[in-house]
Amino acid sequence: MTRVVDDLDRAIIQRLQRDGRMSSAQIARQLGVAERTVRARIEKLVSDNVIRLVASVVPSTVGFAVTADVFLEIEAGRVHEIANQIAARPEVGYVGLSTGDRDISIQIHAQSVEQLYDFVSNELGNMSGVVRTNTFIIPKIIKSHFDFVGPDMLVEDIDDQPDDADSETAVQPDSIAEIAE
Repeated sequence: MTRVVDDLDRAIIQRLQRDGRMSSAQIARQLGVAERTVRARIEKLVSDNVIRLVASVVPSTVGFAVTADVFLEIEAGRVHEIANQIAARPEVGYVGLSTGDRDISIQIHAQSVEQLYDFVSNELGNMSGVVRTNTFIIPKIIKSHFDFVGPDMLVEDIDDQPDDADSETAVQPDSIAEIAE
């Protein structure tokens, strides 16, 4: 089910994407709306599964400097079973079912190329039901899923906002003030 996300929701989401610890009071001051409005909107965005408020580990910062995308071909009828087994592995950051000549797409974080090789060759490669793997080391990630906003979710003037989170004079789009009323 699609949920409508209005200008106020978008403005709140973008501020939380910039700083997930930003308080409702700070957001409210920046947007010129009541703090209780921001709190209620955040609660609704979470309950409607529009956003998740989580801490995200940066793998390279905690010693997992090697990232790879691996595409797997799986025996017929075993895709969900194998995907669930792989998803339980701590070194796997993402598991998706795909279409085309590969059945499962995963992202792995490893401490070294050797560790990556061992996991792909010895663990995935020897897993019952895995027919073939295709691995791509990712030396640099430009945009992650945490950066996703969506083409209709941009608030054009967010970069025009003062960097001071406590600014009382932040310029607001007229539509946000109208939505909050």
